[in-house]
Amino acid sequence: MRDEKIRNGGLWIAGGGGILAAGNIFIPPLHPSLFPATIFVAAVAALLFLRMLFSRFYRDGIDLINLDMRGGDPWPGKRKKFFDPDWGLFGIRTGSPKLLWVRAILFLGAMPLALTQAWVGIAIVQLWWASLFVVMILSLMYGAIDTQSKHADGGLT
Repeated sequence: MRDEKIRNGGLWIAGGGGILAAGNIFIPPLHPSLFPATIFVAAVAALLFLRMLFSRFYRDGIDLINLDMRGGDPWPGKRKKFFDPDWGLFGIRTGSPKLLWVRAILFLGAMPLALTQAWVGIAIVQLWWASLFVVMILSLMYGAIDTQSKHADGGLT
């Protein structure tokens, strides 16, 4: 499968970033690790984004995702529901089961952390959001691969 090692590594890094951010809320001696971890996770997000940006395969896959999500409707198409079985939070077209769970935890925790940043500290929020960006990019990559394979098999129009 395309870029499997890169995507698995990115998932571990995002999960580790989320765990480190959550751990920093309860274990203050971990605070010195926040800044280097945030820089590292943000760099991984940037590299994954550049990988998608400069890969014709992923760009074409994202174009196909756009067409599939619209489903023949004119732009912008019908809204997708949060719990849509294909494209929602746990949608089968946007990630492996591990990725879906990590993405759900990071996504659902992002806003409460942002609202409580005065108490937990901005550095924790930054690490959490950097980890969330990594899993969002991984979801786009997974969706592009899934959609490309479905179109190659003739399963979609």
